[in-house]
Amino acid sequence: MTKSARIQENITRFLADGYPHTVQEIKAFLQQVGVSDYSEGQFSGSINTMLRNKSIEKVDRGIYKINQNCGGEGFMKTCFVVSPIGDEGSEIRDSADKLFKYIISPVCEKCGFEPVRVDQINDSDSITQTIIDKLLSSELVIADISGHNPNVFYEMGYRKCTDKPIIHLKKKGESIPFDVNTVRTFEYDLTDLDNVAATKNRLEQAIAAFSFSEQDDSLEQGEEASKTLFAQGIIPMLYQILDSINELKEEVNKKDTETIQTIMQTSLNSAKKEESTDAVMIKMLLPELIKNPESFQNLMQIAEIANKSKK
Repeated sequence: MTKSARIQENITRFLADGYPHTVQEIKAFLQQVGVSDYSEGQFSGSINTMLRNKSIEKVDRGIYKINQNCGGEGFMKTCFVVSPIGDEGSEIRDSADKLFKYIISPVCEKCGFEPVRVDQINDSDSITQTIIDKLLSSELVIADISGHNPNVFYEMGYRKCTDKPIIHLKKKGESIPFDVNTVRTFEYDLTDLDNVAATKNRLEQAIAAFSFSEQDDSLEQGEEASKTLFAQGIIPMLYQILDSINELKEEVNKKDTETIQTIMQTSLNSAKKEESTDAVMIKMLLPELIKNPESFQNLMQIAEIANKSKK
């Protein structure tokens, strides 16, 4: 029996009481029964496998329980649909709903898949976390790249890294961005019934061409490797960006301080040079003249007499 099979067998034993249990409780039980020499990837992979085959269900984040309604092989696999969704009532939402209803759903049900879109999922996790979980755990992903939505391309790339089946769709007549123009894409036209029928037929053939007989260990190793590559590649890059930002902030602060000091010094020097004797006198007299307007009148009369005498 493989390590993953032992993990799954003992998780089933522990959850057999029918109550929800946390990941910490599950790991404590595994330790208790002597299943301890496993990686985090093997554990999370086993959980994902059991979620996929519907032997357990997710109650909340990090909380699972046995699936009392599990019927084994009769359960449908999951097809996660990635597409532009848009606001309620918008043209984008209308198109996404029609694609899902008239093309994707009938094909998935015929091929033994349950189609699901992120806005249809009731989950306590964030939308981003739910999307990532579905991209990792779903047996099949169908991505509609119509409109060149950046979120769709990100999710498409993330799924590609898992090396699991993905099918691409786009509206008829739309171009494909240069970076992904080698990706095989099926065109659809919701206004043409013949095209809808042809697209459904192509989708059925594409799904039938995939092999969904999973090797759990290889999948778990793939998930663990993806996480390792992510940690080795992205995280150091993020730290480099953070360091660069901090250095830039320090440099800006230093430059700002130097600039402010220069401006202040220049202003002071300029003020010293330009301030005349008359200006100094005005500074001294003005407050007193404001207090005593009659003195101001007298001063003005004296100034007029002085000017006449000069003439």
